[in-house]
Amino acid sequence: MILFGAGITPSAWAQITNLNHPDTTTGNFFGISVATDGRRVLVGASAENVCGANSGAAYIYEQNPESGAWQEAARLTPSDCAEGDFFGRTLSLSGDRALVAAAEYFFATANSNAAYIFERDSTGAWVETAKLVGDPKAEEGAFATSVALDGGRALITTSGDPTGSRYEGAAYIYEHDSTTGAWNRTARLSVGDGARHGNFGGVGVLDGDRAAVASSTYFKNQPGSIYLFERQPGTGAWRQVERIDGIDDLFITMDLDGDQLLVGESRGGRKKAGMATLFQRNADGRWKEAEVFRPRFPYEFGAFGTQVSLHGDRALIVGFDEQLGFDFNIDRVVYMFHRDAETRQWRQERIIDVGEVAFGASVAHVGTMAVIGQASENTVGAAYIVRLP
Repeated sequence: MILFGAGITPSAWAQITNLNHPDTTTGNFFGISVATDGRRVLVGASAENVCGANSGAAYIYEQNPESGAWQEAARLTPSDCAEGDFFGRTLSLSGDRALVAAAEYFFATANSNAAYIFERDSTGAWVETAKLVGDPKAEEGAFATSVALDGGRALITTSGDPTGSRYEGAAYIYEHDSTTGAWNRTARLSVGDGARHGNFGGVGVLDGDRAAVASSTYFKNQPGSIYLFERQPGTGAWRQVERIDGIDDLFITMDLDGDQLLVGESRGGRKKAGMATLFQRNADGRWKEAEVFRPRFPYEFGAFGTQVSLHGDRALIVGFDEQLGFDFNIDRVVYMFHRDAETRQWRQERIIDVGEVAFGASVAHVGTMAVIGQASENTVGAAYIVRLP
């Protein structure tokens, strides 16, 4: 089942494609993470049993220029693949490079997590070129809770201590040395606020010389924050430039695109229906609220803002839709918002719905091409390519 916005017929919608995946094991978590640069798609399958239970894998897909079909181009696994790695739980893609984390569940405190760099060589093969690890002596929580890649720069966060306030997390910047091929850690981002504004770390996003890192309060049932950093011209040092408070979510989600930051708050808003807020960087360098997104027909505890994706004048936001008289939500969808080129006003334009509660486990888009993951313990994972209008 695929549903469209009011007044929209299927003929008005471009093709939706289910990416082929040979593993049909329930709970393989194919689709738990997705990324795209507009030419390729990267999909994580963190519970796939490659070299042991929950060792994980990630898949590169490319579109055939002649037929238009999407085909698997590579299956990525780490050189030291091991049981319980959960490789592919979070990932990022930038051109001919992929960054994939092998990370235990979010609340794990083990320091064995790692992030791997893969690069496409001259033959078209994807080769592991680096393994990035955290400091085993640092009390920062699980390493590689989230990863982001932009060209030759990577951002990797740690979770901190989600169950208390013993220690904060951190975020690390790595830079690629084109001469040696090495990835060097060039900055450690931290805030030193304790847990007053949330536990720093967890989710981070990167775009050029800007980075944003979430600071959630997790189980304290109070809003958290987001910290924004910018790389200073000349010195190359990273400096905190903004803290946005009052972000109400257990796991804060966000996406950064130039001067725009989209933040999901799945338990925020009236009746905890969820909301997403767009922040815009002004000429003076301050980040201000520019738009608040809500579904046209919000539902109580609708989890709107569970996942978000932002690029240009389109925003994709995951939330529940139909309740059909039940006491629980049963249908998760992706809402598409578009900003009119003339009026510069945002409006809800489409709803992407395949009739599955696990749909929208992850979402990413560039321009008019989106990839949406579907993953849970109770279903075979899936990932869909959607051409946006």
